[in-house]
Amino acid sequence: MKKYLLPISLIFIIGAFLLGFIQIDNVSSDKKGDDVINYGVEDIPDNLKTVTNLSKRNEDIICAVSKGLVSKDIDSNIVPSLAKEIIKSEDGIEYEFKIDDNIYWSDGSKITSDDVIVFFRELLKEDDEENIHALLDVYGAREFKDGKTTFEKGVAIKSKDNSVIIRLNAKNDKFLSELTKPQYRLRKYLVMWENIKKNYNEVIYSGDYKITSFIDDKITLESNNNDENRRIINLINDSNVELSMASFEIGERDIVINPPQSQLNKLSNDGSLITMPKDTGVYLYINDKNNISLQGRREIYKYISESMEDYSYSNEKSFELAEGSYFRENKEDLTKLQTRKVISNKEEEWSPPKVLTILCRDNSINRELCRVIEKWFDENTDISIKYSLLKEDEFNDEELQKRYDMILINNEANILEKDKFYKKFVNYMSDSEKEILLSNNCNDDVYLNLENKIFEEYTIVPLIFYNENIAYSKKISNIKMDGNGNMDFSSIK
Repeated sequence: MKKYLLPISLIFIIGAFLLGFIQIDNVSSDKKGDDVINYGVEDIPDNLKTVTNLSKRNEDIICAVSKGLVSKDIDSNIVPSLAKEIIKSEDGIEYEFKIDDNIYWSDGSKITSDDVIVFFRELLKEDDEENIHALLDVYGAREFKDGKTTFEKGVAIKSKDNSVIIRLNAKNDKFLSELTKPQYRLRKYLVMWENIKKNYNEVIYSGDYKITSFIDDKITLESNNNDENRRIINLINDSNVELSMASFEIGERDIVINPPQSQLNKLSNDGSLITMPKDTGVYLYINDKNNISLQGRREIYKYISESMEDYSYSNEKSFELAEGSYFRENKEDLTKLQTRKVISNKEEEWSPPKVLTILCRDNSINRELCRVIEKWFDENTDISIKYSLLKEDEFNDEELQKRYDMILINNEANILEKDKFYKKFVNYMSDSEKEILLSNNCNDDVYLNLENKIFEEYTIVPLIFYNENIAYSKKISNIKMDGNGNMDFSSIK
């Protein structure tokens, strides 16, 4: 019996020893779990070379793995990023960006002014004009884009003493704001980003994170710092937000952007929701060619505004009423709003039709709004609402649009990009309004006069501004968006 005692004792000792290691490993695994963030997204793009077809959430990937010369914080203040200092000439035409001496690529090599210049050359050559207005304002940039000069000889973007010096054609007060956008973030070997799924391991990154894995339904980002606070973020393709929220409820997602409206109050009460304004607005075109008088258009606008107001009582987290403002920032102009309110309350004779029709693009925002408007009219008026939700190519049929009484228009209400904003409405304007808008003499006064005209004639009127809602798990104590509406990954704690 004694001869078996020693082996049995050894087995127990070894077993206890191994169990100790297993327990330690579990603790380590739990710790790692706290450092992994699972972010549910609706799609994952393969092409990150250009932002042309990217959503805000797609752009988040570029923002995580790359930095620009400057960035925009949550309050839309322009702050240094790769550049530690920005010097602007007195005439506002020349900018010097002094590159920080302590910034590095993900492989440990130093980022220099020459890297930025090479990137800008590639960006001018590879990206679509609609995305790079800031660079096209640089002296000689358009000629280079058109193949009429070389970058080195013709474009006023130069390197000196680790500074990037840029000279514009003319003063542009929006230049720095434009440079904060995702497309201007420094990306090495830009052409390789066209198939980032294939090339992610071959490029180096200038941002807080790098891509360490890319499969069909998941991108893994790992922070570039090598200290104990290293974090991993998995962007997981959930196809739709409902699937993301189902995973969130069981602890398999930590971040969900714009969860379903039915979940917002609960998330807010649980302290798991951040709500912030975003630029997306919804506007109503009322067709003045369909025998709807000025008073008729005024009454229609009044009714639809009331339907939005009723809807807002139970959905205040989702959107904010426009109340006569085309931009959210203009809601602070109480004199203008009061004037428009008085105009809207004028009463004249009008014989309302039995049916009014609405046309809009088929998306979740418009589906919900049409349902709300239809229900409100049914309960509060003798007018029936009929609406059509169409795919993009069908919606753009101008002959079809003429047959409808109203059109819902989704637009980005960025007050710093008024030209782009108003041109989104150009197909719904009169010939005289189009002529004004398409001239080269537009300024804030011209835009204001145009805005007053389309409001007072009730042809294109503002309805609501949407908010951005972020659901986050107890694992996260802080998360922010930047001033462009992109996720600030450096803020996640």
